[in-house]
Amino acid sequence: MRPMLVMLGFCVALATTPREAGAGTVSGVVLREPAFNGNTKSVNRYRERSRRGAGEEEAASCDCNPGLFAVVTLEGDGLKPAAPAVQPPTMAQKDRRFEPSVLAIPVGGLVSFPNEDPFFHNVFSYAKEQSFDLGRYPQGETHEVRFDTPGIIPVFCEIHYSMRAYIHVMESPYFAVSDEARRFEIPDVPPGDYTLRVWQENLPEIVQPVTVGPEPVRVEVR
Repeated sequence: MRPMLVMLGFCVALATTPREAGAGTVSGVVLREPAFNGNTKSVNRYRERSRRGAGEEEAASCDCNPGLFAVVTLEGDGLKPAAPAVQPPTMAQKDRRFEPSVLAIPVGGLVSFPNEDPFFHNVFSYAKEQSFDLGRYPQGETHEVRFDTPGIIPVFCEIHYSMRAYIHVMESPYFAVSDEARRFEIPDVPPGDYTLRVWQENLPEIVQPVTVGPEPVRVEVR
């Protein structure tokens, strides 16, 4: 079935860029239900070593739900990535989960990974766009990674197999991560024709056209 675009009411999550004359706001909601797959085990690069020394922490599970969120992007001709944030966004390791479990940043952005739990965590990714391994580190320690290649980066902890998250590294300056009700808002979009793309975990991408003018555009995506 082809995605539908219809009028809708107000929404929340946002990504920001400098405002241009006549810029509008695109907001809406993604009505497609999440595809939950339970606590999916991550790629574990140290599986055999972990099994030999596994304890309760290695076997612990978490209530990780990146599937609750949608990432919405507007693409168009001549768009350049937004400037990275002065203060790097944080993806914390807390209560045996990543918070937030879905993050979107511009190309070249830094992400901070603090450990807020009273035990060791690890952060790694096997993504072809950018692989990294921060090793094991204790509560109170923070490590940072700069992401220079656009793409979707799955993130895991090799100590707690069910921890997973996603970092979306964006070339477009116009994007938003929805709230848990999949509502989103992208402000300060210059007038023009765009391609709207919607990502949800374990589901096909939704792609549809949208035209932006000075008046707010409210959409409902199925």
